Amino acid sequence: MIRKVLDSCRQAFEKLIQQPRYLLIMRLTLLLILLHGIDEFQLARLPERIFSGLMLFFPRLVTQKFLWLTLCTVLVINNIRFWFLYVNHEYLITYWSLVCLLAIYSQNPDKIMNWNARLLLGLCFLFSTVWKIIAGEYLDGSFLHVEFLLNQRLEMGAFLLGGLDLEVLQTNRQAFESMQANGFTNGEVKLINTPLISSLSVVFSYWTLLIEGVISIAFLSPIPKWLDKNRDWLLILFIVTTYPLIPVYSFAAMLCILGLAQCSINQQKQFTTYLIVCLLIPVWMTLPQAIFNLIVR
Repeated sequence: MIRKVLDSCRQAFEKLIQQPRYLLIMRLTLLLILLHGIDEFQLARLPERIFSGLMLFFPRLVTQKFLWLTLCTVLVINNIRFWFLYVNHEYLITYWSLVCLLAIYSQNPDKIMNWNARLLLGLCFLFSTVWKIIAGEYLDGSFLHVEFLLNQRLEMGAFLLGGLDLEVLQTNRQAFESMQANGFTNGEVKLINTPLISSLSVVFSYWTLLIEGVISIAFLSPIPKWLDKNRDWLLILFIVTTYPLIPVYSFAAMLCILGLAQCSINQQKQFTTYLIVCLLIPVWMTLPQAIFNLIVR
């Protein structure tokens, strides 16, 4: 029984990668647009879901120029209307959708996607690194320190690595929420902390700066050659080590799609790894938290 299931999965995967690369990447992009923020109903997102759903469920529509133009128009309009609400990966999704539109109008869609994906990845990590340095909150570890103490998505790391009990983390969040509710008029709130979490915040902050900076160089510069050669494995390492702790599904999926798009034909191992990581996001990203909830909570 298990063997039959594995054989079926293998056949489905082989069929998936046999299609033209640009079509596979476009379908993954449409799937991301369709599922992004699906747990929160927003009327403004309904048109983009309708167009992406139509192109996904009717294969002949995947390469329809008018539909891609309409979809990109809707995405850009929403970016402009809700610029104060959108987070960085939502803009990245729009940028990449515009690249897909350019690819549809070109004679060589794979080449358009390859060049733009590599550029977007390099610039994304470059701007992220520069912003973190300019803001200064990563240089002293204060940003991640506060996030560990207050952000519920990071409580697994705060508990396992920082030695903070879940009750303590809940107390910290309640104290901060109370201060917010009072308009920050009650003075300072002293959060419960440990020396270990303070040290870890600094270590993780500098690790983040290091790996993001290295990835930006790897995708933007052909030198050093060894770094350029291993850029995909660095990005894959970043994805699978970052997003189980900070589960931002859409960002992880977008980075996988960009990684797929910039792979050359002779990089079959990297291409296959990106695709497997992308398809298994619901498993590897949620499994650590599920085990943590089952054992600890």
